Amino acid sequence: MLIRKVLVEPLFHFLILGVVVFSLYTLTRQPMTVGEDLAIVVDEGQLARMFDTYSRTWQRPPTEDELKGLVEGYIKEEIFYREGQKMGLAQDDTVFRRRMQQKMEFLLEPSVEELAPKPGELEAYFTAHAQDYRLPEKLAFRQIFFRSERTGDKGDLSATAVLSKLKSDAASIDMTSLGDSSLLPERTVLSDAELIATSFGQDFVSELASAPENRWYGPIRSAYGAHLVFVSERLMSHPLALSDAGTAVLADWESARRKDIADAHYAAMKKQYDIEINWPRDIDTSPIKTSSLP
Repeated sequence: MLIRKVLVEPLFHFLILGVVVFSLYTLTRQPMTVGEDLAIVVDEGQLARMFDTYSRTWQRPPTEDELKGLVEGYIKEEIFYREGQKMGLAQDDTVFRRRMQQKMEFLLEPSVEELAPKPGELEAYFTAHAQDYRLPEKLAFRQIFFRSERTGDKGDLSATAVLSKLKSDAASIDMTSLGDSSLLPERTVLSDAELIATSFGQDFVSELASAPENRWYGPIRSAYGAHLVFVSERLMSHPLALSDAGTAVLADWESARRKDIADAHYAAMKKQYDIEINWPRDIDTSPIKTSSLP
């Protein structure tokens, strides 16, 4: 019984696997050759990077013992890395491959000079992407709220009746006595649609866009009920000048430029390789025609 219990124990299987891996490593490891690089050098530059990284992370310089610990950690990492390479652990390791890709991308990061726009480049980029640099439409309005849960109920009817009174003689009506109380603002200063939607919802904003200026209009609906609205000011959407959008344009241009440079580096490296893709016969690799899409 004891032997059977040991044989089914997961820990026993793990230990057996470890023995097998170690045995294979021992049998397949190449003997040390003359001239094999077994030197690990921690130079002043590496020490300075360790010191600086620790200082920036912890907002203080490392103590002597802490610095020695950083050095020992680096040596341990380097030994494990080299031994892992000898064992072929880097092969078919997705995490390792992606980490190596990230490191290569970091090394190929464009220089400051490469990301400096030449005369006329920002202007040309801004012209080509002018629609991305527009001020949204803004509205300032008042609203009277009527509690209502569905179209055609008492709330809408009340709103329609009040609207008729407002159109005939708004000056003589006490606005504070109209509608139902709510936490929604009675007055909204000049704001863009996105901000208005955070309080009233997107459906309300969509209907508000049709409201005329300087007269009561409605009822329009939100998730809360029905509203009569009085748009007092409207600023139409319009494009920005480069002088007003300069910071955003520069950031977007640098992002596009960085991608172009990275793509060019990758294309140059890719040309050095003979790439063959053996697609399975049952996979259709032909380009998808736009006309065939729904």
